[in-house]
Amino acid sequence: MKSEVHESPGRRFLAVAKEYLTHWTVAGSVVVLTGFGPEHWFADLIGHLALPESLRHGLQGFDLRIVLVAVGVAIIAWDVLRRSAAQNQGAQPAGHPEAPAPVQSPGEGREDRKEAQAPAAVAPALSDMPSIAVLPFQNVSGEPEQEVFAEGLVEDIITTLSKLSGLSVIARNSSFVYKGKAVDVRAVGKELGVRYVLEGSVRKGGDRIRITAQLIDARTGSHVWAERYDRKMEDIFAIQDEITLILATEMQVSLLDGEQARLRYSTTKNVEAWTYWAQGLAHYRQPVTRDQFGAARPCWEKALALDPDSAALRAMLGFMHYADARFGWWDDRETALGKARAYADKALALDPQNADAYTTSSLILMVQGHYEEAVVHARRAVELAPGSADAATFACFVLASSGYPEEALVQIRRAMTLSPNYPATYLGHLGNACRLTRRIEEAITAFKAYDARNPGFGLTDLVIAYQQNGQREQAKQTAERLLAARPKFTIASWRNTQFRADTAQLEADMAALRAAGLPEG
Repeated sequence: MKSEVHESPGRRFLAVAKEYLTHWTVAGSVVVLTGFGPEHWFADLIGHLALPESLRHGLQGFDLRIVLVAVGVAIIAWDVLRRSAAQNQGAQPAGHPEAPAPVQSPGEGREDRKEAQAPAAVAPALSDMPSIAVLPFQNVSGEPEQEVFAEGLVEDIITTLSKLSGLSVIARNSSFVYKGKAVDVRAVGKELGVRYVLEGSVRKGGDRIRITAQLIDARTGSHVWAERYDRKMEDIFAIQDEITLILATEMQVSLLDGEQARLRYSTTKNVEAWTYWAQGLAHYRQPVTRDQFGAARPCWEKALALDPDSAALRAMLGFMHYADARFGWWDDRETALGKARAYADKALALDPQNADAYTTSSLILMVQGHYEEAVVHARRAVELAPGSADAATFACFVLASSGYPEEALVQIRRAMTLSPNYPATYLGHLGNACRLTRRIEEAITAFKAYDARNPGFGLTDLVIAYQQNGQREQAKQTAERLLAARPKFTIASWRNTQFRADTAQLEADMAALRAAGLPEG
């Protein structure tokens, strides 16, 4: 095996000095051949300056070559030390060279692929790159119905910024906890772990819209940028594009190839359609229920009728029908999956760079049992929207169901970093990923926290975790609580909402529920 050689500082000094020797030789040759050396240059310069005679005479007698040689040696020494420090900082330990993560094609052995395709590390911490929280814009119109407009505007800014790999963007779920509150921007920065905070206000009247926005350095509370827009409503999309581009510039976000194009708002370019989109979002962001999704769906259908080429609208309507396929709200599963698939496919055809379309497609593929394809689409969604907590959370769900629990754990932790005030459902995803990676105690802690925040939720998984961990009494007690909270619960109905590539694991989970005394159904 070839060993790694570490050069001494003296050896490195000689190596770099050899580089500079060539330049010094050239300079010396000029002096020898022309007889016009540095002291002549200096004397000629002094002769052209209007200096007192005594001072000019003293300077002309000064041998500048000594100074030039000293400066040259100092420069070489400084450069050697600088290079040495850079090499030591970037050096890899001997025997552990950097290597790209292996890529494995679908269909290879399950045991090998779980380790080979899992990311090597969790996403960078927020402090490692520019980070921002976009606070709810204040509705100063005095009309409560304009709240939907203000929230939709902020949602769009967050969504657009989350597409940039060089920026950490706090999720809406966390930034909106400050809605209606007088906040200290510096305190917000500390609580959310961000460098910058964007705040603003919106006033809409007739066909005019007035938006103010200010970017603040959360460390000092000082304004980095501020602007006021007073334009026609039809300019709303141009305003959004301008704001996001300025934010990326002011925060010095490093843009990869193609990412500047992602800064352009792309949900719809139809103002009336956008209004319906914002109205639907107000329902969609509520807890996942048939009533809330049922209220959002017609808003987005009206929006799509006005802008049939919107990939984002089609992606989200596809998500609606995926949820219906999973929970059985409106249509039978096959009908719902057919509608969801049609929306998702059209969205991907319209915009192959749409992260929401890949998220929706991954969930549909998972329900259909195409787990390997589902994983590919889930990863693509995260790649296209690296700052999206939503993309990371749904990727966690797909990855855990498809046999990649370690990678699922990475994604849910990423989502929790992006959304410090995360919704309770994140705890369910965290607990599931922990349980499937045999971190049972961590799973139990997560499920108990889920139940504490949303009473009655996470209890089924808690029963399984207790039972499989040998805590049979706790499993039975939790099963009793589950039936008290959901009297119609049966193992069969629960099974209908579960998707696992590992069918043996799913059978073991059902056996744990039976052992705890829950009804088969």
